[in-house]
Amino acid sequence: MKRFLLMVAVMGTVTVVCGADITVRGEGASKDAVSLTGLAATGETGSLFVQTLQGDLERSGWFKIDPAGQIRVSGAASARADGLSVSSLVSWPGKRMEWNRSSAAGATEVRRLAHQLANDMVKNIKGERGIAGTRIVLVNRRGPNNADLFMCDADGRGLAQITQDNVAAVGPKWDRDGQNILYTSYLHKSPTVYRFPATGGRRLPLAKFNGLNTGAEISPDGRTAVLILALSGNPDVYTLDLGSGAVTRLTQTPHAVEASPAWSPDGAKVVYVGDASGSPQLYSVDVATRRSRRLTYKGSENVNPDWAANGKIVYATRRSGGYQIAVLDPAAGGESDTPLTSGPDHEDPSWAPDSRHIVCSRAEGSGRSSLWILDTQGDSPVRLFPNAGNWMSPDWSDK
Repeated sequence: MKRFLLMVAVMGTVTVVCGADITVRGEGASKDAVSLTGLAATGETGSLFVQTLQGDLERSGWFKIDPAGQIRVSGAASARADGLSVSSLVSWPGKRMEWNRSSAAGATEVRRLAHQLANDMVKNIKGERGIAGTRIVLVNRRGPNNADLFMCDADGRGLAQITQDNVAAVGPKWDRDGQNILYTSYLHKSPTVYRFPATGGRRLPLAKFNGLNTGAEISPDGRTAVLILALSGNPDVYTLDLGSGAVTRLTQTPHAVEASPAWSPDGAKVVYVGDASGSPQLYSVDVATRRSRRLTYKGSENVNPDWAANGKIVYATRRSGGYQIAVLDPAAGGESDTPLTSGPDHEDPSWAPDSRHIVCSRAEGSGRSSLWILDTQGDSPVRLFPNAGNWMSPDWSDK
């Protein structure tokens, strides 16, 4: 029940350096072979572009790099004084795509350009959404009342601290605009939900009602937040109209505690954790009718839900004494008998926008945890970055 109770918990940080690249190599879904031998790279920036592109394609789960691949990328990534110029042709059986772009100088801009090509290849060749260029926000806990937010790219690069409050910070979530982050902070002693620019700047309070304010997530249409408030003295699920500031109570369970709300992709329902049955379980509530139904029965505890764009819910389930990551499809009405993970505790799952990959935390012992990427189609789990710390509560951006 530890993560369920952490809705009012406290977390912290350490000083870090940029994370190392990650590569997904497993025995999952069949992959199309891509040859990059025809893509010439000049200068350090040209080499960085090709290396980043290769990593993005491998991490997507759809491709493997093979000099004999039928998908061929040819052309040149040429360094120049003011940045990088890419003139390329992507060809695969019966089709081709010309791709010509340029970027300003700097590793960040060069990597962003490579992310764009990788995403375009995933979209045009596989008809899927790419995740290259998306970001992950996370918490690093240094002590019971000491935490800050960090952010990194989806490949673990660019790890950077974005708050320096050294107080409890809980449950960061990306805004739908991909520019702001919502999180609960004890900056002024009482738990308040703030909206904070990912690039830094002035944080603005989103919810600072008397009592508990936590677990905020913005609706798919960007107009409403769902969150946990204790306006009646008991933590319940509420919505907050971002325009008018009006709140609506979705659940009324005076003898139960609720936490961790997350929107369905159509904005019609909210999944949340409640212990009305005597243990933390997942429920969904219809926003229009305010009627709830229980979703989980397997496992002694089920917590940390997140709803994917494809309608599936990922969560942490406690079975055989430990927490593991599982996925259920509420439309199909069934829970998985076999979690995606095993071994040490795995918690805090968050979907990537491709509805295929998941980022989660994994216990490392001695009060430490690391972040890992899971592939629901079978590729091996991969550590997001190697930096030591107590990393938790990751959330994957939509953009």
